[in-house]
Amino acid sequence: MALQEQKTALSQRMMNMAVVMLATVGVIAYFIYTGNVQPDEPVKLVVTTEQGAVAADGQIPFGLTVRLENNTKDGLVLTAPTQCDVFRWFITNTNKEFVQSQATGMCAQVVVTNYLEGNHAMTEKYTLELDPARVKPGEYLLFVRYWGHELTQPLTIK
Repeated sequence: MALQEQKTALSQRMMNMAVVMLATVGVIAYFIYTGNVQPDEPVKLVVTTEQGAVAADGQIPFGLTVRLENNTKDGLVLTAPTQCDVFRWFITNTNKEFVQSQATGMCAQVVVTNYLEGNHAMTEKYTLELDPARVKPGEYLLFVRYWGHELTQPLTIK
């Protein structure tokens, strides 16, 4: 009979532990759902790259998709000193020595603004024309600034 009582007590403890775990998961899910806990960064910049075929003039086209995510409930006002400063990029080698940057042209000296709603994202695509005299196959670092948010990530040129 003692063995039966031990089995009953053990199964009761396991049931209690299961209920506690379920309640814990439920509370965490509730706080994430209501926005009281945000698992992601409030504003997150994500960059994906895709290398294209080398052009006839030797330029290396590199596709770049930039995604800015607003993971808050509140809207976000984005500003840049000029249209040319909305998106900027440059490449260094792995020792952080300059290799190539975005070509700069004429740009009107007018502040630009944009608005990103809460819990929304905006995505834009760009093509970087890499100079084969500067950029050879290998490993590099890509530095990107988009609407004032910056990101550095490894870049492999094939």
